[in-house]
Amino acid sequence: MAATEIRSYQVPIVLGGALAALVGVVALGVAVVAEPVLGISWVRALLLIAFGALALIGYKVTRANLRNGAVVAGIAGVALILVAGGTVGLVTGLLVLVGALWGLVKSF
Repeated sequence: MAATEIRSYQVPIVLGGALAALVGVVALGVAVVAEPVLGISWVRALLLIAFGALALIGYKVTRANLRNGAVVAGIAGVALILVAGGTVGLVTGLLVLVGALWGLVKSF
């Protein structure tokens, strides 16, 4: 397998992590500019960025060790759902968690 080839179970991990980080960056920008008006929390935006980055780190680890990467991505998925919260946290967290579970099942 080529080094640049992405496996099917890695797609949800990358998609969920990148989406969480991207939405977090946009929300952070909006929160800094108009927090009093729109009521967007900059803390939630930072959590989305951090746990989205953790999911992408999990993807990188799956390339070297599938089980360890699935555990890292699973932790990121659960953290996105429980800690970051909101609709974006739920959707991206479930996406990352599905990819992590898929990779973990694939490793056996």
